[in-house]
Amino acid sequence: MGIPLTLISGYLGTGKTTLINNLLRTTKKRIALLVNDFGDVNIDESLIEARTESVMSIAGGCVCCSYGNELIETLESMSSNEFLPDHIVLEASGIALPSKIIQTISLMNFLSFHGTVLLTDASRLQKQLNDVYISDTIGLQIEQHDLLVLNKTDLLAEDELSNCIDTLSKRFEIRKFLKTVNAYIEEKDMLLDFGPSDKIKLEKKQEHGFISSTIKPTGTINAHALSTLLQDPVYNIERAKGFFKNKKGEVFTIQYDGLTLKIEKTENEKESVFVVIGKKNFYNEKEFVEKLNSIQT
Repeated sequence: MGIPLTLISGYLGTGKTTLINNLLRTTKKRIALLVNDFGDVNIDESLIEARTESVMSIAGGCVCCSYGNELIETLESMSSNEFLPDHIVLEASGIALPSKIIQTISLMNFLSFHGTVLLTDASRLQKQLNDVYISDTIGLQIEQHDLLVLNKTDLLAEDELSNCIDTLSKRFEIRKFLKTVNAYIEEKDMLLDFGPSDKIKLEKKQEHGFISSTIKPTGTINAHALSTLLQDPVYNIERAKGFFKNKKGEVFTIQYDGLTLKIEKTENEKESVFVVIGKKNFYNEKEFVEKLNSIQT
């Protein structure tokens, strides 16, 4: 029996970061959290005890590791590391398909794959399933779940929520289902062994249809100008996360999921950097970066 591993999946803006922070605040286990990049997951600063280039030490004996494209190498390093976690939690990017990651995990006999926890956004799910550009990705993600979490249920009226659940049950074979607010899930419901799934369909090779940009502004930025830019429909921004400074030298975090924009001041010193994701053939990366540069001072 190897180290148990749970995969956290879900489209952009479904609440994966909130889910992870909730888990790290409450768990009594030694968790190893693997993420694509620290810039994509804003771990609550109150939880971080120490940080190196690729590893964060987190209160309670947990660690957060950045793996980028080196997933196999990062996982293998854990089998010989002094830190042997009780459980590994691997967060997939918002446009990743679980089956590709599961194929990688299956190559490692020191791991025990426990299942995929798939987050969905109740407030936008029906619209996403009807979106010609992203519905295939959303549908494949939902098909490849062991636990389906319908998050942000508080944003829907009772009849709207019932319609959303009805749509899910008619279109997909649901293995296990939970409704939640603020991505809160009990650890006992999330980190259990869901058992082998014969319902995971390995998809044919396909492009995900998105462009991801990592942008490092060199100047200061006005919050209002930035929010206007990100929400401009001309650029078709699906997701944006990062940090920036204003003229006063104050540092702000920004999170945008294509619908909701949140800008908050932080007391922590951060490098100015954005991760921006847009639809391929619609997101004009060059024009967006030029416009972003033009609002810097």
